Amino acid sequence: MDNSLVLTPVGVVHSPVHESRIMPVQGVRGQIEIFPEFVPALEGVETSSHLILLAWMHRGERDLLTARARKISEDLPLKGVFSLRSPSRPNPLSVSVVRLLCRKEGGILEVDSLDCIEGTPVIDIKPYQPGWDCVFSATHHDRSVKIEKMGPSEYRQMLIREAVNYHGEWCPGAAIAVRVAECATRALGGDLTRPEVHLFCGGHPCITDSLIGITAARRGNGRLHPVAREENRGLECCEFSIKRYRVVFSISRLPEDIPYILSCRNEDLFSTRVFTT
Repeated sequence: MDNSLVLTPVGVVHSPVHESRIMPVQGVRGQIEIFPEFVPALEGVETSSHLILLAWMHRGERDLLTARARKISEDLPLKGVFSLRSPSRPNPLSVSVVRLLCRKEGGILEVDSLDCIEGTPVIDIKPYQPGWDCVFSATHHDRSVKIEKMGPSEYRQMLIREAVNYHGEWCPGAAIAVRVAECATRALGGDLTRPEVHLFCGGHPCITDSLIGITAARRGNGRLHPVAREENRGLECCEFSIKRYRVVFSISRLPEDIPYILSCRNEDLFSTRVFTT
């Protein structure tokens, strides 16, 4: 029996990044060029806001079974490549979700969150369907050590993506949630998705949505509580608690300028109170 696999590229990536080592963690804006013979397969693609992109990481090393998340830190421990998103693996397939910005003439797709380098062969494209492809209740390992090794900019970009993926837009409320989450991470000393971290939300829908996306807190897993504690009512507040430790954020301002929100002092946006019980 012939067990060989034959893959036929259907297109190619056009990216401003030419080396995987300098690819931003959150990807970049770029293009997917579909070859002329496959352009009819794009019919209807523009009805989806996001696409699943399957690509062949042609520069990946195929003889590595363990690696480090080097973009974060060389100090992280070795892990098996099946537990990493490394381009080096026995079969260097890339599976990622990109945001479709528009479809242009000639089989060109303008996309964002693209993490493939220039010239990467495209193997397939599928529509992203939230009801099938999103498993918000999925769990993962404790990322506290990884987060500690991240630079502030990298961690902020990770929080932004988690907030926007759940909330659906990058808005001032989401930006405030990111600032709150950065401060909460420092106060609680690690990954906000840990099972022992509880989230108490105020009434602002954008802030609440974004913090749910960042923390993965749900009513079903017992980590999401619909309102802040009694003494916080009357203010736009949110609270994080872990064991006998509580951190309460009282939002004092809701500016509309996102660059200002991301650059100002914490004290210009919220006050912080810490309690032990």
